[in-house]
Amino acid sequence: MTPNSFPARFYDGETATAHEAAVFLEAAQLIIEVGERREVWAYKFLTRIPGAGDGLRLTHRRDKDAILVLGAEAETALHSVAPGIFDGSRERNRMGVLVVGLIIVTGLISAALFIGVPAASEPLARATPKDFELRMGKNLAAQITTIFRPCRGSAQAVTTLQPIIDELADTGDAGFPVTFRFVHMSAPNAFALPGGQVVATSGLVNLLGEDPDAFVAVIAHELGHVKARDGMQAFYRNAGLGVILEIITGGSGVAQQLVLVGGQLRQLRYNRRQEMRADETAAGTLLKANMNPEALARAFEALQSYGGNDEESDRKVPAWLSSHPDTDDRIERARARAKAGGVSPISDEDWAVIVEACKKERKG
Repeated sequence: MTPNSFPARFYDGETATAHEAAVFLEAAQLIIEVGERREVWAYKFLTRIPGAGDGLRLTHRRDKDAILVLGAEAETALHSVAPGIFDGSRERNRMGVLVVGLIIVTGLISAALFIGVPAASEPLARATPKDFELRMGKNLAAQITTIFRPCRGSAQAVTTLQPIIDELADTGDAGFPVTFRFVHMSAPNAFALPGGQVVATSGLVNLLGEDPDAFVAVIAHELGHVKARDGMQAFYRNAGLGVILEIITGGSGVAQQLVLVGGQLRQLRYNRRQEMRADETAAGTLLKANMNPEALARAFEALQSYGGNDEESDRKVPAWLSSHPDTDDRIERARARAKAGGVSPISDEDWAVIVEACKKERKG
């Protein structure tokens, strides 16, 4: 061996055989000689293989199957000419590049899902076959009724209310057959799922117990969302968040379901344009059905009052209004569409059946 050479073992990565080798250390590289074979490894491409062993084990980034094993004397000499192999800075730099790369990739995915998907949600919803949306809505409604129990008297209440809902859906051209249900929830709320699935809470009936026309006006508003297919748009937007969570959680499917169901329940993603459009659709439908749109203003006022305007109130703003900005403006717009002589669509006897159904659940 010459003064700058050291004995070593070399695994070429092609076989499991260890080859006796001579290693020459130079300023920027080491040279491996195995018989007539000669390998040149630049220090900047060398990586230590961690773990206990019979010497310093190195591999090359461009030939990771090959391994070079050096003894203690060669390791000491290598410290002098290539300290970067041992101080960890090289691995930290590589990790930093990896982290930055992951952040950039995550940002691009997030931008596509949270900017691209929302922007495309409306055309996607319009292009979705209606039979698919019907199945999607039934699936979501079934999941929601496992979280919130249907009112015990809801079957009779829905039977009483369904003819009015069908007339409103037909008059307003909702585009889907409407399936209505009552669920037990103390907070006053109503929401439209994809495919004509409409849900109202017992809290909404209790709040509007003295004003059945206001309740019907709320349903007309939800039918406006059905017609615009806003529920399907919300589905596509929430699906984008679900994809991100699926990546994070390992693709179990649970994250998607939680986001999709939770997003439909809260409906906090409807924008102002969608809400104003649903208001206008509701007012137009009520007028065509010979009802007074002023009832929609009364519904807004009741819901706003429920949220509480004084410091002593511990009630939260109902979910039906929490994402709906400019409630006062909406009240004024609805009142501006008021028409004298509108006919109430529901009799006192039928309304009593609906109110009683929800009261039974509240007592139970």
